[in-house]
Amino acid sequence: MALPFVAGLAIGAGAVLAYKNSETLKNKTKELFGKSKEFASSTIEQGKETASEVKSTIDATKECIKEKKETKKLEESNIKKVEEKKEDE
Repeated sequence: MALPFVAGLAIGAGAVLAYKNSETLKNKTKELFGKSKEFASSTIEQGKETASEVKSTIDATKECIKEKKETKKLEESNIKKVEEKKEDE
């Protein structure tokens, strides 16, 4: 039977403390939101940098593969030319 009374007392005490410390709570809340905003901004920047690095790595790999294919084609054409010259002789 005393449970509603105790719960009401606890809620009332919490409300009074929150009202008395409203400026402190407001300042702490602003500080917390400021820190979370800075963290989000830095995380976004890190993500952009990582994406840029991955893109440049992919482009470099693509160029390397392209060069290898071109080199292979040149080697094959040179081999064919040499074989044709041998047949003509």
